[in-house]
Amino acid sequence: MTMQDRAYAVAIFIILGICCLGAYVAVSGLLNANPEGLAVSLSGATATPTVGLTVEIPTETPAPPTNTPLPPTETPIGYQPTDEPAATRGPTLDFIPTIATPEFTTTPEASATPPGCGAEFCPRLGPADPGAPGGNPCPTHLIWGFVLDRNGQGMPGIKIHFSDASGNAGDKDSKGPPDRPGIYDIPVGSGVWTVQVIGKREALRSPPFQVAVGQPWSGAGNCPTRVDFVQQ
Repeated sequence: MTMQDRAYAVAIFIILGICCLGAYVAVSGLLNANPEGLAVSLSGATATPTVGLTVEIPTETPAPPTNTPLPPTETPIGYQPTDEPAATRGPTLDFIPTIATPEFTTTPEASATPPGCGAEFCPRLGPADPGAPGGNPCPTHLIWGFVLDRNGQGMPGIKIHFSDASGNAGDKDSKGPPDRPGIYDIPVGSGVWTVQVIGKREALRSPPFQVAVGQPWSGAGNCPTRVDFVQQ
């Protein structure tokens, strides 16, 4: 190699060193001016280069939350739900309670006991009875009826005193078998008569009761000539 060739080689190395040094200085200055380097900004599908070439990648938009079913609840062993009370219905006009009507028979035992009269026996009118003396359910020529004890049973041998408006008077005993126990009958004329129960020595055992005889029975209600004496 000649001296000229060596001179050329040395010159080339010097030039290459100067170029490398210049490139290093340029890159160093660029990095100092924008330390984050090259950044690229993306918006949608278009990428816009910026100084330093920084790349911004958009974050994914979260999906709306979905309803996650709750785990089934378990009923504790031995748990009994509380029953709600049923609604009560108040009184309305369309609800009318039915009241049973008592039934009465014509037997003296079924007759209701009259209120107290302050004596041992209390008089009261009784219903017509097919078993009345003579077969007429309500005879007009008799004052008749029953003498009954506190249990509604007929009492024979009880003395009934009677009198008319003219002062005519007499006594009649209630009957026993074969007649219906406790029944009595007094033949009368017309007008108003008075009957009452008496005891020994004419002791009064009931208040007097007046009967208007000769009146026909209307077919309903009590017989106007039947008078029962009920023990109190």
